[in-house]
Amino acid sequence: MFDFLYEWIGAMLSWFSDLFGGSYALALLLYALLFKIVFLPFSIKQQKNQIKMAKLTPKIELIKAKYKGRTDQATQQKMQQEILEFQQKEGYSPLSGCLPMLLQLPIIIFLYNIIRNPLSYICNLGDEAVQKIHQIVTNAEKLADFKSIDQIGLIGKINEFLAGENAAQLGEWSEQLANRPDFTLFGSVNLAATPSITNITWITLIPLIAAALTWLSMFLSRKWNGNANAVQGQDAQAQASLKMMDLVMPAMTLFIAFGFSGMLGLYWIYQSALGILQTFILSRAMPLPKYTEEELKEMKRQQKAAEKAQKAALKEVPKYRSLHYIDEDDYDELPEIKSKGNDSGKRSGSTMDMPDIKD
Repeated sequence: MFDFLYEWIGAMLSWFSDLFGGSYALALLLYALLFKIVFLPFSIKQQKNQIKMAKLTPKIELIKAKYKGRTDQATQQKMQQEILEFQQKEGYSPLSGCLPMLLQLPIIIFLYNIIRNPLSYICNLGDEAVQKIHQIVTNAEKLADFKSIDQIGLIGKINEFLAGENAAQLGEWSEQLANRPDFTLFGSVNLAATPSITNITWITLIPLIAAALTWLSMFLSRKWNGNANAVQGQDAQAQASLKMMDLVMPAMTLFIAFGFSGMLGLYWIYQSALGILQTFILSRAMPLPKYTEEELKEMKRQQKAAEKAQKAALKEVPKYRSLHYIDEDDYDELPEIKSKGNDSGKRSGSTMDMPDIKD
């Protein structure tokens, strides 16, 4: 279904690689920069949502202050409902900031699939050809499952295989393999290899740098967008969630980067570094509003004054009376009840005399 897109982007990566003398590492840098530019409208939309939320935050904090110290479920639900109604009134949706991220996620997964499979999308080899090459190079007894083959790592093994005496065995695909990208960095670091903790080399630094940049991007985003103080003012549960996210995201990056070839980790480093640069530029071009302590106190004073004025206005509204007797609160004075022929309203014979209500 998406074969034409895979082929088009694969051809673009191949062209980028040719621009840098076959260097796949530099091709990926240009590739990452290009898609950061493509996704820029989504990032601008996110920044606008953060600005809108920052403007609403002081008033939301005033709503929370009304329920401070009351942790029962009913009160918390009422507070959340009031906050939600306030956000809807101001035209803000909490999910609006998530939408750009959700739109980017399948596209990023799509791009990773292309990066991880250069034999398929740069060398234009079919699935069966990749499986047979893998069988020859690794001296396997049977064909491997295509999806389980690490093509970046396989190219590193192909380079070693072609340097030996058995290069003729790949003659059928030699022309296509001649276009394979160069996975070395600075001529010595083999980015096709998988980083290992036990065998420490220069490539082992890649997962560590990728994880560190993941944490740094989240930290700087909060700092540059003026959210650091807001985090301090949040309740313990919200702060715990943020701290957990600060640990989980870098840990997940570290785990994934150690599970694949160094090239994929390098691309992650590019994305994080460019993301930090983009966040810095947007935070300066579209800064979030910041409030001083005096401004926050003035907002609180105005909020209390508005609530007091609203209560006073409600007291001036005349109380309308029902035309029908519903309960005693509908009457300033209770009506007199008279019984026919019997003041006590007792039974006469087998029937109860009906009282007359005097207006």
